[in-house]
Amino acid sequence: MRKTFEFAIKSNKIKVVNYWFGGIKLYINNHLHDFDTTLFAISNKTLLSADLDGIGTLEIKPLSALMSVEIDAYLVKGTDIQHVYSSHKRLTLKQKRLAQ
Repeated sequence: MRKTFEFAIKSNKIKVVNYWFGGIKLYINNHLHDFDTTLFAISNKTLLSADLDGIGTLEIKPLSALMSVEIDAYLVKGTDIQHVYSSHKRLTLKQKRLAQ
């Protein structure tokens, strides 16, 4: 079974695909940029990341629940960290606008 999360940051189409036993993969504009085969993501640890040219570094932090996986995405530029996507909690309008 797999779960897919899709969102955009500036002009980049981001897709994160999690497979129950195959790990998690990060695609940017339909190109594989990173993957991880950790079975359970329990802590607030970045498992996937990719450099978005001139924008910053995209960091994906998956969180395993009992029967599902959720993710949070952050855009990091220097010491500035912006929460740009969450599959399980609402982001503020300001956070959503920063990703566009």
